[in-house]
Amino acid sequence: MHSRSIRFTPFHVAGVVFLLAGLALAVYHGLAQFGVVPRFGWVSWSHIHYVTIGGFTQLIFGMLPQLTARHLERPPTPSWYDWTNFVALNGGFLLLWYGRGWGHPWAFDVGLYVIWLLVAGLFVVLLRMAFQSDRAWNATTGLYVVSVFVFLWGITYAYGLYAHVWQVPGGWLGLREAHVHANAWGFLGLAAIGTLYDLFPRILETDLYSERLKNGSAWFLVAGIFPLITGPWLGMGRTITATGLVLFAIGFALYLYTLVMTYREAPARPGIATALLASQFWMLGPAGFAPFVLFGVEWVSPAFIEDGALHFFFMGWALPIALVGVILYFRNLPCRRADKLGLADRIDPNDLLPHGVVPSILSRWTVLAWNVAILVVGFGFFYQDQSWSRFLFGPGYSVLALIWFGLLVQAIRLRRSLLAHPSSN
Repeated sequence: MHSRSIRFTPFHVAGVVFLLAGLALAVYHGLAQFGVVPRFGWVSWSHIHYVTIGGFTQLIFGMLPQLTARHLERPPTPSWYDWTNFVALNGGFLLLWYGRGWGHPWAFDVGLYVIWLLVAGLFVVLLRMAFQSDRAWNATTGLYVVSVFVFLWGITYAYGLYAHVWQVPGGWLGLREAHVHANAWGFLGLAAIGTLYDLFPRILETDLYSERLKNGSAWFLVAGIFPLITGPWLGMGRTITATGLVLFAIGFALYLYTLVMTYREAPARPGIATALLASQFWMLGPAGFAPFVLFGVEWVSPAFIEDGALHFFFMGWALPIALVGVILYFRNLPCRRADKLGLADRIDPNDLLPHGVVPSILSRWTVLAWNVAILVVGFGFFYQDQSWSRFLFGPGYSVLALIWFGLLVQAIRLRRSLLAHPSSN
């Protein structure tokens, strides 16, 4: 059997750095909304993409090849592959950010090309592992492969949104919607769901409620994502997009039901598991509000609904998953320096989440405060044209920023606490 030891890659460090930078930019953006600091046009785009392309993509590039190799019992990618992708991905993101923020289309295009090629390479790597493995494909592996393939579509759509505006039936807004669906629900969503199907029962030290529901939900999710990334730019929101939304929603409902039942049957429920489960319900925000936009039911401005839906997705659903993943995995990954491994007596390097190493750093009160703040800020987005909405944004974002920063500090502290115990390996 191939060695499946988990490696610490530069992507893991970069993911944490980008999440910290995204937090700093989000705080600055919030202060600018109140006129406390000067406004800069590049901050609005940057604070979102530092978290998504920056933090989330770094973590996925660092983990997805290793997780897939473990599932399929294939050898992991070599170290040179990690470093080549790391340098190229961050170089491409730097060009992308410079071009978009300071109005240089050439830099944006080059950065986008580089990232597209890297994602295509990752897709080929995952496919090669799958076809060369003696093990049968499962729902998790399938979701990983499809998530990367859909990300290629999202990056392609980005090319038509800036400097090279494509004339499509759905217009620029339809293309942007398809871009968001591909990157958010397709890439981040499917990759995270595939991982949580395996991670969530491990945290609770129990078995997944139903493998049959897991497999069934994966088929609905995959069937639904492709109409969601094509219907908007085709201008067929009430037919193709709506069909995709129904299929994706059925798949997500099966997934959510499986996680809820797994949680209910667990002998113990740590705060981290509660935080993960609570975050899943925020995915219902974008799915629940989409019909109002699709069918023109304007109880508030459609643009405000989209803002609120994106907030529920990224801050309510995706960010807690990324932060919990950093807390759980960051400390368990063996250091690159042998003299500072610090994990020999407590951590199995062949297991990302060994038995009994779930940190107790998230109380239920913290989970409650985070989710109340998510709701308050989301309500503020729906009524952002009202003067009183700032009284929702201010307190809500303050709570979110403090918890966000605190969890990243805890992840770094847990990691550094291991360095004082040299490895005996």
